[in-house]
Amino acid sequence: MSEPNPSPPADADAQQPGWQLHTKILIGMVIGSLAALVAKQWMVGPDAVISLFVDQAALLEFGARWIEPVGQLFIRAIILTVVPLVFTSIATGMHSLGNPRDLGRLGGRTIAIFMGTAFVGACLATGLYYLFEPGAAISPETRDLLAAQFSDEAASKVASADEARAYFSGSALQIMVGLVPENIVLSMTSNRDLLKVILFALAFGVSLTLIPQDRSAPVAAVLEGVNEAMIKLIGVLMKLAPAGVAALVFMVVAKFGVDVLVALALYTGVVLLALLAHLLLVLWPLLRFVADWKPIAFMKAMREVWVTAFSTSSSAATLPTTIRVAEEELNVPRPIAGFVLPLGATINMDGTTIYQVIAVHFVAQVWGIPLDASACLTLILIAMLMAIGAAGVPGGVIPLLYVVMVTVGIPEAVVAAGIALILGMDRILDMCRSAINVVGDSTTAVIVAHLERKRPVAAGAATSAAPESRSP
Repeated sequence: MSEPNPSPPADADAQQPGWQLHTKILIGMVIGSLAALVAKQWMVGPDAVISLFVDQAALLEFGARWIEPVGQLFIRAIILTVVPLVFTSIATGMHSLGNPRDLGRLGGRTIAIFMGTAFVGACLATGLYYLFEPGAAISPETRDLLAAQFSDEAASKVASADEARAYFSGSALQIMVGLVPENIVLSMTSNRDLLKVILFALAFGVSLTLIPQDRSAPVAAVLEGVNEAMIKLIGVLMKLAPAGVAALVFMVVAKFGVDVLVALALYTGVVLLALLAHLLLVLWPLLRFVADWKPIAFMKAMREVWVTAFSTSSSAATLPTTIRVAEEELNVPRPIAGFVLPLGATINMDGTTIYQVIAVHFVAQVWGIPLDASACLTLILIAMLMAIGAAGVPGGVIPLLYVVMVTVGIPEAVVAAGIALILGMDRILDMCRSAINVVGDSTTAVIVAHLERKRPVAAGAATSAAPESRSP
């Protein structure tokens, strides 16, 4: 059984003087949007206030040559971390489970709750998106322009969609064959083949738990080191985000006008509504009817936890606080807290799953890429799986969002513009989904502790050291 992993430091950017990174990103988005609107209204055509561009095409050509490359540099820099981050995150997450043969009931219950709440949350997010459809705020004219922009890539769209569907078509045995790579090294060289890398990482991580500790520990240490290096590299690359977002949003708004900005505001509202609905309709009923906790009393008892997660946007940085509050305020036995909560900080990302589902639907709808029922189910499963690999630090989901979009058949050119479009609002959404993530972790801990106490005989070493306690 694993010990709590040492948490990374809280958001270093928040500790530095001056504007924080998320503020700079938001400012970059505003600057890019305003610059594009000013250019469209005042600098295009012979009758413009400052006639710098002959027509709209000249403005877009200038942007493509001198502005858009800045945004593409940022996107490519983030993408280069995807394969090592995904592999090491998932492999170390599985290894942290400890020996599966020894976990038994405790591990089974924990994983079942994690996966169950994530699946329900993803389904809830899908339903809420289709109820409000923020991407529909884009006018038909703008949507036609978006479709025309990528008309030259129609073959790529069809190929990527067919490739995504190929994973989940045919019989169950055919699906299994398609998901097993012939050469994992070749799969790691293609961002469109990352589902095979994910499954290999899962198998590799579990295999590490089945070999002697003295042999698996050095391998796990190397993987954890690579994972930490990738997280640090993402933090460095995110310094490019304000300029990258400004450049890419400039191009989007220059082409399509204010419609996109209205849709973005609606998208943010749907994400926040989905997170709130998950708290009220999924986590609170579990607390009340399974763990025998009154939800309001629970939220008050762990106020320090979700406030810390909200302010730092990091479930990993909040982990020490989460464990302490679980033991002292929620009456969770130390062995259970020490197992469930570090595991939850690694693989239990309900808020992240919800965010990914809505973000992918939004980008697909804005660019007129239909997602049928099969694609929606694929999206839910892939978002759940990729949330396991999401680093519990600010901005850690961005590289994985790229993987999710590509896997469900969204063309890479659309993915780059789509990520740029939603990144400006990511920090406030990151704060909210981090708070939901830690509430989900603590909810699972109190449920597991409650179920262990209800056993007719002492629940074993995991609970024998804990005094009997009553939840409010």
